[in-house]
Amino acid sequence: MASKPTDEDEIARALAETDEDLPDIDRLRQPPIHLPQPARRIVVTLDNFADRVGQVLAWLVLALVVVVVMESIRRYAFNAPSIWAYDVSYMLYGTIFMLGAAVTLRFRGHIRTDLFFANWSPRTRAAVDLCFYILLFFPGMLFFFIAGYEQAARSFAISERAAASFWRPILWPYRAVIPLTALLVVIQGVSEVIKAWYQFKTGRES
Repeated sequence: MASKPTDEDEIARALAETDEDLPDIDRLRQPPIHLPQPARRIVVTLDNFADRVGQVLAWLVLALVVVVVMESIRRYAFNAPSIWAYDVSYMLYGTIFMLGAAVTLRFRGHIRTDLFFANWSPRTRAAVDLCFYILLFFPGMLFFFIAGYEQAARSFAISERAAASFWRPILWPYRAVIPLTALLVVIQGVSEVIKAWYQFKTGRES
């Protein structure tokens, strides 16, 4: 007689089903050995750059945790909140969220509709990716960069300051995160287009 599944068995089964929908990070970290030179060298360089950005952002997450914990202790234990913690925390969070877009693209973590995509052949998926990168992705990122750059330049020119607290920090470095995000995403997008192109040509999963 079969034994009744335990809670641990149910949790393991649920995690296994969830993992099927997640990108294979270990595989994506491997260099694309099937790509010919110089495409392989370009892809490895761009992917490694995205990895370095991710490492820097990981340290910024630690800085954000320190700021939030320290401010919580000051506020609730000593009733002495700072005037800068709020601005620093939302600027750090926004920076991590935005600049992390390129790293997320590198590991295929952005949302896509898998209802049809997952059932297509590697060559068909690559063709769809190429069309969207060329027709939507790069033009959209160009607009994003121009609009963000104009806002950051204007903020710098007028010495714009935040109005959310009495600290009133300058805002242009935070606004500059927007065009920088667009630039980083475009750089990683070049790597993804190269992978998709060779996947379309060879039919091999990149």
